[in-house]
Amino acid sequence: MIKYLTTPQHATCQCGACSFELAESTAVARFICHCTICQQFNNNRFADVTLFKAKALQSSSYDNVEFKKYRLPPNINRGVCKLCGEPALEIGGVGPVKIAFIPTNNFKDSGELPPPAIHMFYHRRIEDIVDDLPKYEGYVSSELAVMKLMYGVLKA
Repeated sequence: MIKYLTTPQHATCQCGACSFELAESTAVARFICHCTICQQFNNNRFADVTLFKAKALQSSSYDNVEFKKYRLPPNINRGVCKLCGEPALEIGGVGPVKIAFIPTNNFKDSGELPPPAIHMFYHRRIEDIVDDLPKYEGYVSSELAVMKLMYGVLKA
């Protein structure tokens, strides 16, 4: 589900050293990923992330983020806070197709964010999730589902 924000959103890592602002009218979508990389990166059973155009992201604290790639593909740089070590931000793509992912729990006010649209890499889940969201299993179907979400964000 693509949603336009009606108020600016603020997100931070757990200690607040990494701070990000999203302007009003930024198109966003949200999904839940069960891949083993997301489980490891987020130290959780899954990752609930909100995505948007990277150019909409405003931050003065990039120096506090340490980026790393876990493996290719996908071409995603995953950033943790240098101070608290918690997930702060993930960036994927290049140029006009650059997308930013922020863990949804990093937003102070998630009421303006859309509800999750899909579960991806559900075959890697640690436990079953009971909800009505589409659940995509396998690499190809999961990647196609999230690319469809990203395409909606990019064309908005």
